[in-house]
Amino acid sequence: MKATKSIQRRLSTAIYVRVSTEEQATEGYSIRGQTEKLKSYALLKEWDIFDIYADEGISGKNIVDRPAINRLIEDVGSRRVNNVLVFKVDRLTRSTKNLLELVELFEDCDCTFNSLTESIDTDSPSGRMFLKIIGIFAEFERENLIARVKMGLERKVKEGYTIANAVISYGYYKEPKQKIQTIHPDESEIIKEIFSLYATQNYSMNKIAMDLNMRKVPTKLGGTWNSSTIRQILINPTYIGKVRYGIESKGEDKSRYFEVDGHHEPIISDELFHLANERIESLPSKTRTKLPKESSYFCGVLYCGRCGSKFTTQNYSYKTLKNEKNYTNSYQCRTRKDRTVNQCTNPTVVHKKVESAFCEYIQNINDITEIADLIATESANNAEQELLKSIVDCEKKLKNLNTRKNQIMEQYVQGFVEYDEYKILMKKFAKNFDKSEEERQRKKSELSQLANTPKILNEDIVSNLKENWAHLTNVEKMMFLRRFVEKIIITVEKESYNSSVVHIDSVSYSLS
Repeated sequence: MKATKSIQRRLSTAIYVRVSTEEQATEGYSIRGQTEKLKSYALLKEWDIFDIYADEGISGKNIVDRPAINRLIEDVGSRRVNNVLVFKVDRLTRSTKNLLELVELFEDCDCTFNSLTESIDTDSPSGRMFLKIIGIFAEFERENLIARVKMGLERKVKEGYTIANAVISYGYYKEPKQKIQTIHPDESEIIKEIFSLYATQNYSMNKIAMDLNMRKVPTKLGGTWNSSTIRQILINPTYIGKVRYGIESKGEDKSRYFEVDGHHEPIISDELFHLANERIESLPSKTRTKLPKESSYFCGVLYCGRCGSKFTTQNYSYKTLKNEKNYTNSYQCRTRKDRTVNQCTNPTVVHKKVESAFCEYIQNINDITEIADLIATESANNAEQELLKSIVDCEKKLKNLNTRKNQIMEQYVQGFVEYDEYKILMKKFAKNFDKSEEERQRKKSELSQLANTPKILNEDIVSNLKENWAHLTNVEKMMFLRRFVEKIIITVEKESYNSSVVHIDSVSYSLS
């Protein structure tokens, strides 16, 4: 097997020589002189010469304008040559980028590379070391290129300009070579409508999408609306005059997400944007089994004082004396439906009873804003401390990963780690580093948002619940409970067959 490989090398050696006019005059590099020395070296090595490739009077800055080296590349690629011999590495090219590309081509085509002056022979340990170093520089160059592109995009965003070119956010347009996006008159009205319907009129994302589709309002790309496209609009800070780097969604770069003030005009107010996002953030912890009617506004925050489960709505229809259809709204503990010994004993209770008990409860507490201020302050302080701790932990992890990465790279250069193992380790380090950096940037973004979150607006808070609760509409009551109440825990006691009493055990607030 070894003998066969040797015969192949003897029949496949390419000698490449090059000299520019200036070099020949000042340094004595002649095509003939290089060729003779390389022929002698090939004979000593018992290599047969496949061909001599000579570029005379041509600079080594690039390989595009050199016919001989391009012919050599074709012969290596077609496997007619599996050994390349040069006088010096810079004869092949003076461009680091081109050198890296050529060495990568030689490796892919199982072609060895030799330099007479630098004593580089990839059949020897020192020659293989050279290729490893070249590989490290190649990896370094690729990472630097990616970093430079990212830095360029980040710098553009930090200067207040959007990096979106192909598809601008709905509500705006941007002409080619135009740096600042401009408000689209028709689309901007749809944006205002979406935020208003969701934040102040209790529309669901799905209902907004259905309404837009029924009116045949197209999306930016001419498609149809759905809850996901509505959500992407509601969380997009572009509409309050911000520009962002990175999008917090699957498949996008999250590691360096940030927002800054842009040069473009906002479409909606900061207050409306934060009100909509407060509602979005409240949805996961208060998900309803089905969308309740406005008259069942306690649904989602009502919990059982006996078993701790959430109450669901029970709506019964009946006919009045005038033969008109009417409904009775009531709430039932989820586990009451369980027909085993675990069945909850808390009876079903009509909505009016819960409303009456809640009104009695609020008459016996201090102003709700006093409680709210204390909870919000304590919650904000705790959240800030947790975020700071998480950021420090991420930074320690990143430092340790960098140290370990440098150690592995050093072991690889010294030949203690094989190339395949090195690539696997580097890929693993890159994945862990990106994950930790992503977590750090996310926490920093959360910390920044926490510091910049506006105070709860006076017009959004019922300043004195005792005086105002009875005057709120059902929708306003639902919005208040959804935004500021975490749980209302109740216990229901049966007085008779058709009469019960509701006791409110506790109410917990959530303003963070």
